[in-house]
Amino acid sequence: MQVAALSLRGVRRDSLNHYREDLSALLKESAAALVVLPAYSALLLALETGRLAPGEDFPALAESYRAMAPEWNVSFLELHRDLARRHNLYLVCGTLFEEEGGCWYHTAYCCDPRGEISGRQRQTHLDREQRELGLSRGEELEPLPLEDLRLGILVANDVRHPETGRILALQGVDLVVHCGALPAGANPCLQVAGLWSQVQQNQFWGVEAQLSASLGRREFSGECAVLAPCEITEGQTGYLARSGPEAPLAAARLDREARREIMNRYPLLKLLNPRAYRGHLY
Repeated sequence: MQVAALSLRGVRRDSLNHYREDLSALLKESAAALVVLPAYSALLLALETGRLAPGEDFPALAESYRAMAPEWNVSFLELHRDLARRHNLYLVCGTLFEEEGGCWYHTAYCCDPRGEISGRQRQTHLDREQRELGLSRGEELEPLPLEDLRLGILVANDVRHPETGRILALQGVDLVVHCGALPAGANPCLQVAGLWSQVQQNQFWGVEAQLSASLGRREFSGECAVLAPCEITEGQTGYLARSGPEAPLAAARLDREARREIMNRYPLLKLLNPRAYRGHLY
């Protein structure tokens, strides 16, 4: 299976038509069965298409988003559902803010090749700013179907909590994707301590999409990557592909037999104490 992560670098966002055109070209270029977009994609697109007032800082933008969320979220998801159907792929379309039951959540959605929503994942670990914005945390980490594999999604800060990847691994997930937005200038070790570390600890594949854009007076600039256990990557780096500073995507093919071989040789999860996770398993 070919997979890819996109940063949204170079994608025009001044109109929905330009966004659709440029994103469609990248989806075609990736030749992937699964493509992942970064965090805050819905907020960024709403801002740059003129649906939100420019010049506001990030907290103010997030607050303004609430008023438009019911209508905009439907349009945003319909656009990405259509792209997934047209390109016959799974598309994790980044994240949006949504309300349900009087609570606000930061949520990632996955569209399947039929153009249907195959699942969603809410952020489960909030940082201080998100709590001050009034967001609520999700309470479950739920695997999604991905052909004959199982997919897990980590949203934003969740990737920095090792228990998230372990809970997904113990539910039989084969591939974990991360919708991220790392501030520009952050210590590169912060990103390595996230999904790269989770992959090495749990023997699943990883696809990490990091936002490359200005948003709410902030610059975001992480590295998109496709990750695998070190033993099955060139030079034992843990990377199957990674984007350079100007590259809009990272793409690679997943080798199932290579992963199966190392899991048979060193069955890491069988050496754990599953009773410690009993309350989180199905």
